[in-house]
Amino acid sequence: MSVRLQAWRYMLNKFICFAAIGALLLIGMVTQSRAVSWRVETARQLEQRLHLAVASEVRRCGDPRFDLHTALVRFYRYRGFEPAWVDRYGLRPEGAMALAAVSQAGSQGLRYADYQDPWLDDLLGGMLTRPVIIGSSFDGKQIQLDLVITTMVLRYAWHCTEGRIAADMPRIEQPSPKATSLDLAMTLAEAVSCGRLEDFFTRLGPSHAAYRALRRSLPRYRRIQRSGGWPTIPGGPTLQLGDCGPRVAQLRKRLAAAGDTPSASRSPEDCFDDDLATAVKRFQRRHGLYPDGIAGARTLAALNVPVEQRIRQIQLSMERWRWMPADLGARYVLVNIPGFEMQVVEAGEVVKAMRTIVGRKRRPTPTMASLITYLEINPYWYVPPKIAREDLLPKIQKDPNFLVRQNFRVFDGWNKDARELDPAAIDWASLSEEHFPWHLRQEPAAHNALGRVKFIFPNPWSVYIHDTPVKGLFRRSSRPFSSGCVRVEEPMALMSLLLKSQGWEPERLSEAVVSNRRQVVVLDEPMPVYLVYLTAWAGPGGEIHFREDIYGNDARLLSTLTSRDTARPTCSTVMGPQITGACWSPGRARSHPYPVTSPALLGHCGQSEQM
Repeated sequence: MSVRLQAWRYMLNKFICFAAIGALLLIGMVTQSRAVSWRVETARQLEQRLHLAVASEVRRCGDPRFDLHTALVRFYRYRGFEPAWVDRYGLRPEGAMALAAVSQAGSQGLRYADYQDPWLDDLLGGMLTRPVIIGSSFDGKQIQLDLVITTMVLRYAWHCTEGRIAADMPRIEQPSPKATSLDLAMTLAEAVSCGRLEDFFTRLGPSHAAYRALRRSLPRYRRIQRSGGWPTIPGGPTLQLGDCGPRVAQLRKRLAAAGDTPSASRSPEDCFDDDLATAVKRFQRRHGLYPDGIAGARTLAALNVPVEQRIRQIQLSMERWRWMPADLGARYVLVNIPGFEMQVVEAGEVVKAMRTIVGRKRRPTPTMASLITYLEINPYWYVPPKIAREDLLPKIQKDPNFLVRQNFRVFDGWNKDARELDPAAIDWASLSEEHFPWHLRQEPAAHNALGRVKFIFPNPWSVYIHDTPVKGLFRRSSRPFSSGCVRVEEPMALMSLLLKSQGWEPERLSEAVVSNRRQVVVLDEPMPVYLVYLTAWAGPGGEIHFREDIYGNDARLLSTLTSRDTARPTCSTVMGPQITGACWSPGRARSHPYPVTSPALLGHCGQSEQM
């Protein structure tokens, strides 16, 4: 081959090489141009669609507490109205991550069905495979899918943060306002743009240790549920140390299922030994029963409560924690009404716990958040009219000396100029529940119904925390005996903790108490107080405690939650013209071979989310 021929071939190869590179560059430029053009066009359409949306219609399809339309606009405005979850080739990894996170709503004690849009499966379609070129059947769905995913994520994030329904726990005065104005839309937009989406989902939900502990317990109880639940112990006599038989074997299996049984016993499985008695005591403590190690009627009834009910109790307690302020305060008092317990917390640690007595069923203790602003040493008891009519009048009519003996005084009103009356001059027999015009006040004394001290916090029910002269009731395992106020077992300890920064040494407190003189002490720093209703919570070791639903509040909350639609409808103003009507009914959705819970996209879920 001649040198000239070799030169021509070299030049031809170079030309082909440069031509190929040029073609690739041209293709890249065209592709990039198309990508830019697609982003510009979709951003224009997305902005137009959101601006045309009627805000009231969008809100009507969501949570009335959450302005969904404004949230959507803020989210996309931050992004320049570019789609977040899809591109021209289909579903982006961020979109798959978002759908996977929402599908795991059960881990937060929520229901995925509350967030799954009925159009989701149709919109996903072939996008799950991310085709190189979007065909005509996919074109136009990207914007709709992006809006659907954003709506799902925002609703899910809102429920994780604020709860599925509005709190039934009034906040009279918040020591640290909950971040109800937390801008979830902006936080989400920043997380997507900065590659922190996983962190966004990880941080959802209250940061309180109590909430996190309940959340960690859910998988274990769901595993028990999936395995068929725990054994039921047949009815029969009390089981105790030394008993043997098949019911004892069932008892051992039941305790083992919930993790109450220690290491394997040396005794036969069907015999009640010391190890089993220890396990029974552990179970009894977790369920607010007297820990005698004997499986009597109440213990057996608690053992036979289905695991599904225990899961619901955990979920309901998690919902109530979502109602709480994000910051409870550096120091606070927490009263768990069905738990019959008060905790004083400082810097996240329980520095004092004590037993309480709460309102009976017909006079329940209300849930609330407030501030203890002052306390009264040797308080007067201004008897509420209802208690005077219903409780004290029968005692007065039966025993004319009752008022004098119990140190009561009678007035014709509560104002400063109220006239005091002589109890002996009143015809008590002529009075009734319908007619009781007088006002009763019990003077400070050891037998005063409020004891030696009461702790005051603003609330519309006029309830407070106080001492009591009837100490024997604290030995009961269940203690709903009051008329709505909270009685504490160790009021002096609580008073000492509240006043320790104000120079009140124990000696000074004791002198003030024994003086029998009423004294008001204003707190320099009001103490946050929370009266909550939790029938499930985690103990110091992570073990889950359960209590009875003494007021039926769990049943009512569960009814409210389950009565809601299991799927959120989609608004036509956001979705597009091909969906007619103000809101699309979930019942019209057709099945699709690529559900969002497909293992190929999300992995196996397998969690029960019923509430």
